[in-house]
Formats: sequence, C-alpha cells, structure tokens
Amino acid sequence: MSESLTAKRVVIVGGSGVLGAEFARQLREAGARVGLLARQVASIPSDLQDLVHAKVDIGNRDDLARALREVAAEGIDGIINAAGVVAFGSLHELPSSVVEELFRVNAVGTINVLACGADVVEEGGFIVSLSGVAADMTVLNMSAYCASKSAAHVAMAVGARELRSKKISVLDVRAPHTETGLTDRALWGSAPTMPPGLAPSVLVTRVLSAVTNGERDLPADSFST
Repeated sequence: MSESLTAKRVVIVGGSGVLGAEFARQLREAGARVGLLARQVASIPSDLQDLVHAKVDIGNRDDLARALREVAAEGIDGIINAAGVVAFGSLHELPSSVVEELFRVNAVGTINVLACGADVVEEGGFIVSLSGVAADMTVLNMSAYCASKSAAHVAMAVGARELRSKKISVLDVRAPHTETGLTDRALWGSAPTMPPGLAPSVLVTRVLSAVTNGERDLPADSFST
C-alpha cells in the first residue's frame, strides 16, 4: 500500500457492508484516519466499531451532509461510496417501490455523494463510487438494477468533469461480480446462478492502488479475476 494514504481522512459510505468494511480495514492498516457511515450502525463489524461512525440515509442529501460533518469535522481528503442495493425480476414484475428504492440508493445516493463531496472534500482529494459492472450491462431480470447503476456511472462521469476545477479526483469503479453476499439480501427476487466472483480484498486493494496512482476509471477489465 502506498504511503500516500497515511494520515488521510477518508469517509466510507456503506461501512457496514462487506466491501465497506474491507476498505476500512485496508485503509486503517495503511495509516489513514477512517470514518464510517452506515444505514444500520449496529451492523458495523465489531473490529471496526472503534472507528468514528454515524447513521446515514444516503438517499437524503441533507442527512448525508450532516453525517459527513459528524464523522469528519476536521475535513475530508476522500469519500468512498460502497453503498448499494440489488433486486432481481423483470420490469413488469418489480413493484414500483422496489424500483424507486434501487434508484434512490444506487443513483440518487451516488449523486448525493458527489454533491456533498464537492463541498467537503479538500483540494487534491478524491471521491470513489462503486457502480459495478452492471452499469455496462443489459441483463434479463436485472433491468431496473442495471439502469440504476448505469445512472450512477453517468453521474460519476459528468461529476469527474465538473469537479476538475476543485482539483477533486473522481473514480468510477465498475468491477466484475464480487463475493459480497449482496445477492442474498436482494430487495426482491432471487439471483441467477453466477460463477465465483472476485474476492473483496482483491477489489479493495486494486481500488486503493488506483486512488494512490491517480487513475480516473476502473472498468471490469481492470481487475484480475
């Protein structure tokens, strides 16, 4: 791990999930000062409960801004958005409430991270969000999910251009399927049979390497599977 992350103040959105927790562990090992935001703070792993943390509703911009201030009052060098939800089913099957929640978390949540990050991330800092390979796919029974991730990807691409003037790097991560267990917690439906996915530690190590090296885009073929 590059020493450039040492003492950096990094906030992880989705800190109770498998990927968010792995980011926290690797960043802490690298010497970063880590804060966690989670929808359910009680679900943050026990080995990370000592980190400063706050409850957040990523779909509510005011609440996200409040939570960021709460965990990083002294400033922020980077935000990593590892929050996300998934659902399976054809467009005519998925309840509208499920579609709305997919977009509220995956798309609006990403836009909120960019909007709040523009105000709080220090010059020379970074914003990372995990759109996932679904952003580049059109898969039967995953149309609403893929659409929500595609919207997040577009927001990240435009956000990267808009935040150049603030000297904030924006990194969109479209990693291949990763073994996070998210498919077992779907809002609706059951996941299709999938081949073994990427190990979370591999994904996180690759993303943090990209951050330290100044990379701006990580499509699926940027990862070793």
